[in-house]
Amino acid sequence: MHTQKKPTFTSALLLLAVIFIIFAVGIGLLNYPVEFTLICITIVTSFYARLYGGSWKQVMNALVGKIKDAVPAMLILLSIGMLIGCWMVSGTIPLMVLYGLEVINPAYLYLTAFLVTVCISTFTGTSWGTAGTIGVALIAVATAMDVSLPITAGAVISGAYFGDKLSPLSDTTNMAAIAAEADLYQSIRNMLYTALPAFVVACIGFYLLGNHLQAGTPEQLQAIEVMKSALRGAFWLNPLLLCPALLVFAGAVRKWDSVLVLVASALSGIVLAVLFQDIVLADTIAAAINGFKSTMLPGLQAIAMDEATARNINVLLNRGGMYSMVSPIVVMLCAFIFASALEVSGALAVILSSLVKKLHTITRTVLATIVTSSVLVACTGNAVISFFIVKSMYDPCYKEKKLHMVNMSRAMESGATLLEGLFPWTISGMFMAKTLGVATLDYMPFTLFNLSCLLFAVIFAILPRWTHFGTRFVPTTA
Repeated sequence: MHTQKKPTFTSALLLLAVIFIIFAVGIGLLNYPVEFTLICITIVTSFYARLYGGSWKQVMNALVGKIKDAVPAMLILLSIGMLIGCWMVSGTIPLMVLYGLEVINPAYLYLTAFLVTVCISTFTGTSWGTAGTIGVALIAVATAMDVSLPITAGAVISGAYFGDKLSPLSDTTNMAAIAAEADLYQSIRNMLYTALPAFVVACIGFYLLGNHLQAGTPEQLQAIEVMKSALRGAFWLNPLLLCPALLVFAGAVRKWDSVLVLVASALSGIVLAVLFQDIVLADTIAAAINGFKSTMLPGLQAIAMDEATARNINVLLNRGGMYSMVSPIVVMLCAFIFASALEVSGALAVILSSLVKKLHTITRTVLATIVTSSVLVACTGNAVISFFIVKSMYDPCYKEKKLHMVNMSRAMESGATLLEGLFPWTISGMFMAKTLGVATLDYMPFTLFNLSCLLFAVIFAILPRWTHFGTRFVPTTA
């Protein structure tokens, strides 16, 4: 029987270096599937854990706990897949696309995508719901206008995470405050120091990225008109088709159960499809499970269009369904197995505990909080898990330096929440990539709000060297 031993700092650092190299080579250079890369690093990490007395049974026990905690996220994934399929077959998303094509100028598409998703995510508090609904419609508009999908996806994700970071309705905003034992609204006010400058940078950035598109070339305008005609010919588009979207919005504002709201909205889409669209009930159900296919609409097949237009229509419409979310769930399971093996190995705990001993200044403490949050969300794939680990690690440091816990909450959100969707192997990264149809590494450079917010968080961590602006301290009692 093996006795669990504590790894040495050097060996733990070596393991993390090997893991990083495998990630960088497998995903970054060789473009191997994320699942395969995660399996490889899981094998390496499991052998390392075995060297120090860990067992595969311990890894499986840790995995069971992680899967149990992730079941709600899996249900939301499946529900959003169903929702997209039903919104497509009902005409809800095509109607949003039509409105977008009529009012959005190509030169302002990126900026508009950012601002619209900022509003929706702030009111609803969900990045997934924002990206999976209005985000899909905006990607479809970008497809029709023949503009950059990675930039559009970056704008959508930037706006979606604005609300995920700041909305009082957001689960991560609440959990960060709870983990740090900080008041929710004080935490939100403190995050404005980094969020508002990042918002301005993102607005300027997305405006400049789209400015060269001008008002649309003749080819773009012609393609847009063809797309609008095809949508009107394929669907009976009327304002009642927005009811499923309003249901999701109302459910988010009133804090109804997310899964129930999403499923109810999907079912309402099926009802609207049967009432208004030329489609049989069996096909609407198939769209919910397997995804919508343009061949389900007889009216669309009768429309005369060239090959390029037909291809764009298929890219625009063929999406959704519960099975479209199977791939992200598989990646999630692979990520959890790796996180479980890493937990059993004890390597990360050794490195982080050694790091805490070197935090002699406010700047080091806050920067370490940001970096640790980023490392943990990359390793565990879950921001909320990282919140509580970070709190247990750095709580004594913050108390010793009289730092208010809102500083910890802001640092955790900047390092974990905003980066969760930028790693290809995390739940959020896979969800965004699958839902928007753009690879994680393709949209990552254009998530201007996320990256700018991280930059400003680092700046405010360094400022205490010269000024305490933006850093809150616990008031001293007389």
